Amino acid sequence: MKHFNFTAIIIAIVAPFVKLFPAWALKYTKRSNPFAQKFQLSAIDEENYFLKHPQSTEWVAERIWHLQTRKYFYNLKDMRPELFEIFIKDIPNSVIFDAAYEIAPEDAIKAKNYTLDSKRLVKACDDNVNYLYILANKQPQSFTVDVVKKLGENRQKAYFSYLFTKCNWDKLRELDVLLCEAYKKSDEAKNCLSFLLRQKDYEPNLSAEQLSSLGGEFAKWCQNSSPFIVADKMADYWAKEQNFIAINDLLQRVIRTEASQQRDITARKLLRMLPTDITYYAENINLMLERGIACPYAFKFLLDQEDLANANLNLALCINQKLEGNILKQDFERFDINLKEKLLFALADDNLLSKEMLNQAPNETIKKRLLDILEEKAQVKWFEPQLGYSIKSESIKILDNYFKNGKIYGALQDLTFRDYQWVQIFVEQNWYNDEHKLKLMQSVFVYQIQFFIQKYGITQAQFEALLTGRNSQLAPEAMQYLKK
Repeated sequence: MKHFNFTAIIIAIVAPFVKLFPAWALKYTKRSNPFAQKFQLSAIDEENYFLKHPQSTEWVAERIWHLQTRKYFYNLKDMRPELFEIFIKDIPNSVIFDAAYEIAPEDAIKAKNYTLDSKRLVKACDDNVNYLYILANKQPQSFTVDVVKKLGENRQKAYFSYLFTKCNWDKLRELDVLLCEAYKKSDEAKNCLSFLLRQKDYEPNLSAEQLSSLGGEFAKWCQNSSPFIVADKMADYWAKEQNFIAINDLLQRVIRTEASQQRDITARKLLRMLPTDITYYAENINLMLERGIACPYAFKFLLDQEDLANANLNLALCINQKLEGNILKQDFERFDINLKEKLLFALADDNLLSKEMLNQAPNETIKKRLLDILEEKAQVKWFEPQLGYSIKSESIKILDNYFKNGKIYGALQDLTFRDYQWVQIFVEQNWYNDEHKLKLMQSVFVYQIQFFIQKYGITQAQFEALLTGRNSQLAPEAMQYLKK
């Protein structure tokens, strides 16, 4: 700070003498110099110097200039066009732009190195329609919804026509709310929006109410557009208005589209919007089932019709598509024992079985099997985080207790093959069941296979598994341990 103050004092003394030599002084008026103003000439001296010694645009842009100097050269467009061009190309801020715009508006607007803010852009467009076209080409990103909304009515029309002529559909999509607002009073807006509504991939920013107000064009859009886009915009509105005919027509279009998750989700949503007492409800369910779309909420209807074939098909679809948790309790209670069993096991497999549903098991045998599934999943959840880490003695005690009760489940045994340490523990403790002993023989764990064979011997089935596995070279040695 002291050094800076000392420099400032020296410059304050030296600068007046330097300014006696304009060429020398201008060397120190660069914007990067914190003391540039100390060396700045008067506006008249700046003008006189530049008239005698024209410089490049880059040279001008590097330095500070009096606003009066700039105005002076803006007024020389016809007399000294080369000097005018140098200064009109250097517009660093809004103050200098306003000065240039006052004297040479079109040239100021065309200046490539200056981007008008929204306030100045709207004013320029309203001043002259040609300025609008220049700016639309120069800085198209500035024509946001808020900016276009502020344009005068005639300028909005001109801008819409410009976009239509340029086939700038993306920008028109962005402005569709404004097009809708001007739809009834502007042919330009009507033409643009009508064209957009005929595009299959057009996703309107308009509300359902705004779309509905477009009459015939809206009806064409509903028919031509993707049914998923229509559903996203109109389904809730139609449900509120109880326009079930429109919902039904749309549902049937959705059902007949190519199979996809979007199709299935949309179809189920639309089906639930329809009252179950309408005549075409059954038709829609049957069509959905034919097309492989699960209907977890439709069991009441299917069972009332005693159509158990469709009910079974529907249940299979629900399970395959992981929707069994959406089946209503009151429908479940009316299932036969086979359907109940299928649903309960599916819920258990997908971790969706609640205590309430567990208690709905038709008999104790099924309930015990369900508890086994839940316990196996709990074992896996407990064991999986221990893979790849040092083995704790407490974990071995827990597993030994499970083994004594015959409950080290297969899913947990599968996980051990991810970690050679646990394979070694299971071999030493002889915890693998017959199925996983065969898997061990075909695994990559050479040392553990040899340890097992030498300690426990090998059965014919295990020997065959070893022969057909990746470590068949161990077979000759294993033969001597083959159990008779």
